[in-house]
Amino acid sequence: MKKATKYLGYGSLAAVIIMMVAATILEKLRGTDYALSHFYYSPLFIALWAVLAVCGMAYLVYKGGHKRIFTFLLHVSLVLILAGALVTHLTGISGGISLRTGEECNKVELEDGTTMELPFSLRLDEFAIDRYPDSNAPMDYRSEVTVFPSGEAFTISMNHILKYGGFRFYQADYDEDLQGSILAVSHDPWGIGITYCGYLLLLISMIGFFFEKGTEYRKAAARLPVLPKWLKTGLIVAGCILLVGFFWLICRRLLFQPLMPVLRSPLLIFHVVAMMISYTIFGLAALIGITGLIVSKSQVKENLRDISLIILYPAVFLLAFGTFLGAVWANISWGNYWGWDPKETWALITLLVYSFALHGSSFKAFRKPTLFHVYTIVAFLSVLITYFGVNLLLGGIHSYM
Repeated sequence: MKKATKYLGYGSLAAVIIMMVAATILEKLRGTDYALSHFYYSPLFIALWAVLAVCGMAYLVYKGGHKRIFTFLLHVSLVLILAGALVTHLTGISGGISLRTGEECNKVELEDGTTMELPFSLRLDEFAIDRYPDSNAPMDYRSEVTVFPSGEAFTISMNHILKYGGFRFYQADYDEDLQGSILAVSHDPWGIGITYCGYLLLLISMIGFFFEKGTEYRKAAARLPVLPKWLKTGLIVAGCILLVGFFWLICRRLLFQPLMPVLRSPLLIFHVVAMMISYTIFGLAALIGITGLIVSKSQVKENLRDISLIILYPAVFLLAFGTFLGAVWANISWGNYWGWDPKETWALITLLVYSFALHGSSFKAFRKPTLFHVYTIVAFLSVLITYFGVNLLLGGIHSYM
């Protein structure tokens, strides 16, 4: 039974990764609707996630992982996030409402093509585009609305949503004549709550994990050797170069050009920093992997493997933090915490790819230094695709980066 849950769990994880890779490619070739219907919302894809959750937790218990509280809670948090996503998929309502200046409307066009009536109506009083003082670039999109029959007035803008009557309204688009505004509408009281509980539990468990005894991280840290001076210097220099390089790429866009309205959020800096540091550490792990393949002494190879493993844990956790913080930000801005945009999908792929390397106790191959180094090198391709490949080839709402 233990072997069955292991192979089913990790097998379904591999299948999920393959399906997501295929979905992002076919989305580019055949459109978003095709990717959603044939992959992300397909019964097979949902079933694979369910098998992964059930078998993953069962295998963790069989191994005794439930005895390490933070390791157990970390996996529970991931199951909660998946459960919240399923509840959102099954019970959530999302669509859009088109408003024209001076007119009332209560009809929402749902994603499936049908319409529903709100128990109240909205009137657009004014739509305006706020622009940067020194340029014509948009700084924010703003809709002034009045809700009837209460007569209450509200302002809806990017990163400033309206919550009313159990519904959430987001600034989504506008008419070319600036006399109309299109608002995204969502109603998901249960899915968001469950998912956010998962996010909070994940954050707590990731922090607590570093203080937990008996983990692979603590075992590798205990074996950490005193490195030769030339190797320590080389790793530090390489890490600094990678960090500066990644931050230059992102700061060139964020600091020297006017920010798009959706980027004007206090969450921006935390999201970007977490992602960039994780990418940098993954790059450093790839360099360590190359070094590990070059050196001939087996003891040095093993030492480099331990170093790589130690730095991969904070890298994966930072990537998880940055990805799910981005999901919270997306929910604030667009009304949907996960939309299967190619960038966020590839960030999830990268997270899952590197998660394999953290489970050396389950895979004998990762205990072999040479194979571990090869894996960290190949895995870095997912980072390069996430950061560069998506922007250049796949597009999506993150392509402005």
